[in-house]
Amino acid sequence: MSDMEIYRILGLAVAKRRNELGLTQADVAGRIDLTRASLANIETGRQKVLLHQLYRLANALEIKSITDLVPRSFQFAENSEPVQFEGSDVNDRERAQLEHFVRTLGSRN
Repeated sequence: MSDMEIYRILGLAVAKRRNELGLTQADVAGRIDLTRASLANIETGRQKVLLHQLYRLANALEIKSITDLVPRSFQFAENSEPVQFEGSDVNDRERAQLEHFVRTLGSRN
């Protein structure tokens, strides 16, 4: 798994919980003192998150522990290349989900 994969997984968890609560990106961003664009980048795994921001996110999303937002285990891969989806019209969130699926499936072999 690439080191940025943890941010993709975190972003997917944030987006999922935000949607479950019926909140907009602007709602959550306002609660954690970030811009809506920054939260959008977090949700797509394009922006790293500082530890204090992770705690703010957990509070804003009414989550008891920050561990509910991050993978249970994580192992950094060496020289992990991004998965390429050529000729595909997927958005950034879908791309992150597909890449996570491919890497997870590949790690089982």
